[in-house]
Amino acid sequence: MRISLLGVIVLALATAAGCGQPSPRPQAARPSAAPQQILPQQSPQEAVVGKPAPDFSFTTLDGKAIKLSDLKGKPVVVNFWASWCHFCAQEAPDLEAAYNQYKSQGLQMLGVGADPNDPPDALKKKVAELKITYPVGPGADAAKAYGVTGFPTTFFVDSKGVLVSQLVGARPKAQLDAEVKKIL
Repeated sequence: MRISLLGVIVLALATAAGCGQPSPRPQAARPSAAPQQILPQQSPQEAVVGKPAPDFSFTTLDGKAIKLSDLKGKPVVVNFWASWCHFCAQEAPDLEAAYNQYKSQGLQMLGVGADPNDPPDALKKKVAELKITYPVGPGADAAKAYGVTGFPTTFFVDSKGVLVSQLVGARPKAQLDAEVKKIL
């Protein structure tokens, strides 16, 4: 009886600590203000602050093809996320607010579904639930090219196509605003 009670407690704690993902995923050390979920076995990071942002393309959920290099001349925020990620959903309203606040100044925002096992229907449902209006679509290859290992991860690219900064984990709107202002 003691073993099964201990097992139930351990299982409950493990479930509470997770992000509601459909399958087990390893958890990394968490930054103090920004919990994250980790993808298994990603390639080494290729996106380097101060260097040109790696180009990528993806198709949005509404069928529009987007290529990062086509947005050169505009500041771009690229948010890698997953439909099952609690922290991504927690950050989404702040990303949407930042997009609405700065889009009149030319800001482009892209939501890239980074989990290759996350079906487009799940992304669509989460986009509708969170009322996201900026372009969103699956892009696991882009996440791999950027070396994304945790969700959410957000990159800030200036109008020259240079990666200015990166945030790993959900961040408050004030911090997102500060990073956006660096690329405007």
